[in-house]
Amino acid sequence: MDKPISKDTCPIGVEANYDVKDAMLFGVRKNRTLDSLTTAHPLEVALIKHSQKQEEIDMRMLRTMQGLHAPIRLHMEKLAVKDIGHLPCLHRHNAMLDALTGKDSTIEFEDFLNNQQDLEIMGQPHIMIERQLGML
Repeated sequence: MDKPISKDTCPIGVEANYDVKDAMLFGVRKNRTLDSLTTAHPLEVALIKHSQKQEEIDMRMLRTMQGLHAPIRLHMEKLAVKDIGHLPCLHRHNAMLDALTGKDSTIEFEDFLNNQQDLEIMGQPHIMIERQLGML
């Protein structure tokens, strides 16, 4: 006989539905819309724009000290490094781009907690490359 479930009892076992969302992937509250999201702290906006401002300052300093060719050359090197391909069975880490931008000496969120799309899937490398080239 099944006991009727009242507001005082809680189903335990197979019947209970424990739906726990991953807060790192989906956010703390999923019911908020993007329009209603605001910054949590006034310092957050400054931290987001910090790397862009720092790069502008570095390029201005390079132009002043070494001439116009230095920031142009560095920009061309960054564009060339971004276009380098990688094996599909390996994680794309952009070590050369990190060395050019100076991020190789810092530890950030992405360094120890990978994104879900960047999972390292171990498979047969030859088959994965053939699939990428359209041979399979």
